[in-house]
Amino acid sequence: MDTDDLTEIAWDVIVRAARVSDTLKAELGAMASRFQSEDEWLCAVRVHLEEIADDPDAYVDAWDLKHEEGVSADMIGSLAAKLSARVDKILVVPMNKRGAREW
Repeated sequence: MDTDDLTEIAWDVIVRAARVSDTLKAELGAMASRFQSEDEWLCAVRVHLEEIADDPDAYVDAWDLKHEEGVSADMIGSLAAKLSARVDKILVVPMNKRGAREW
C-alpha cells in the first residue's frame, strides 16, 4: 500500500504527526509500504505510537530529536498518546465512511 491509498482521516494521522516531528511523519508514511490495507497500517501505527508513548526518551534519543527538531520527550510522548487514541477512533469507522482523498 502507498500513502496515496490512505483515506482522508487516516492521512490526518500523518498530518498531525508532521506538526510536531518530521521524523515521525516520515516513519508513519514509510510504514504504509509494508501493509496491504489501511486497517493493517493503522494497527501497526498504533503499536509504534504506543511504544513511543511508553518510552519517549528512547525515541527522542534514538533520532536525536531534541537537537535535530527541537522536540522533547514530553512533546513526542504526548503526541504519540494523542495519535494512538485517534487511531483507535479511526479503526471503528467503516472504510466507506472515512472519506476519499482528492488529488
